[in-house]
Amino acid sequence: MADVRPFRGIRYNPEKFNDYKSLITPPYDVIDGKYQEELYERSPHNIVRIDFGKVQPGDDDNNNRYTRAAKTFNAWLGEDVFVRDSEATLYYVEEDYKGEFDKPCTRRGFLAAVRVEDADSGVYRPHEKTLAGPKADRLNLTKATKANLSPVFSLYDDSRYEIEVAFDNRLSKRETPVIDLVSDEGTRIRMWPVTDKAVAETVSKVMESKSFFIADGHHRYETALNYRNFMAAKNPAHTGNESWNYVLMYLVNLWSEGLSVLPTHRAVFGLSGFEKSTFINTLGEYFDVEIFSEGLPAMLETLRELRGKKQTFGVAAEGGELYLISLKSGVDTSLIFAHKPPALQTLDVTLLHGLIIEKILGIDEKAQEDQLNLKYVKNADELLKRVESGEAQLGFFMNPTPVKQVKEAAETGERMPQKSTYFFPKIVTGLVLNPLFDEE
Repeated sequence: MADVRPFRGIRYNPEKFNDYKSLITPPYDVIDGKYQEELYERSPHNIVRIDFGKVQPGDDDNNNRYTRAAKTFNAWLGEDVFVRDSEATLYYVEEDYKGEFDKPCTRRGFLAAVRVEDADSGVYRPHEKTLAGPKADRLNLTKATKANLSPVFSLYDDSRYEIEVAFDNRLSKRETPVIDLVSDEGTRIRMWPVTDKAVAETVSKVMESKSFFIADGHHRYETALNYRNFMAAKNPAHTGNESWNYVLMYLVNLWSEGLSVLPTHRAVFGLSGFEKSTFINTLGEYFDVEIFSEGLPAMLETLRELRGKKQTFGVAAEGGELYLISLKSGVDTSLIFAHKPPALQTLDVTLLHGLIIEKILGIDEKAQEDQLNLKYVKNADELLKRVESGEAQLGFFMNPTPVKQVKEAAETGERMPQKSTYFFPKIVTGLVLNPLFDEE
């Protein structure tokens, strides 16, 4: 099934750079204008200048963020800012971070080239819906640079830990990593290039019978699929082995103890004629509703305690008043979501989007996708501030979706609502790039 192989990656030249923190970025979709400016100022060689360059006044078809990205990418190759590895390589990555309740965690994974497959192949299993705008942006960038700049983050199912054992055996002496940095969010990231053919063979053999689940980077994966189709149409005599048939992917075992999923909360805004009292009364038809007066930290702790026991949400309404709502025992969600597979019917995110956001608040699926009345907020304190200030009319606080439920949902072939999962930490951009032009 999955075709996973080493590749000759492009990396920052270790003879010219050692402060990798000044060069890497988080994924483009979490970078706002202020952070983009900060990354620009860190280094004239920060990868943001290629992966998420600035839009300039007067941009046109001949001079824009994509043409500038291509020019910069090619210039850095020519100036040996970037160098290409001489051997096909797998890139082993360890990330030390603080998980839930500040628990020390280590996530272990590896970067590889993975053959791009059609959605109906069964090889890859997405779980979230994608939007046209980000895919168009990423496709324009890929066409310009002819490279994967940011990896797709995926999970694979290896309960025997065969791949981890192979890397452990190879790296038992723990030689010095080629990259060792601490990211802005406090994650220590280390990377080791592995050219050992025995490791590559183990990875290939284990993965050839498996599918993978996209954890983060649905837009990047579908962009890779669109780029492959674009290149195939331009090259009728293609063999299927060209580099553009593959995508840069960061792979983590879903059985890994270091795998963490955090919640993404929801902010509702701009609803015409919205009345808090009417909304709360309507909620009471489906949920047990109680005013929560002990503050946000205590409410989030209560949510955690009820995880897996009740479908429960925190709600912030006008003035910052907090509520805790739990689905009533007599409400049969299978009737409400009869058109969805059982694995999706039981998800908190399905209940929130299908019943509360769509049915009660009247924000239809198209408006949700376009984020006309809905925003996604990772920080709970930030969400409460938005409601208290009047920027948002409502805030919904969620528990994270368990990895097991993500896997079950993906296996149905149905997509979960956008931002159903937040795998933490996100894999950074700039550790290694995947060229989509073939070797000469």
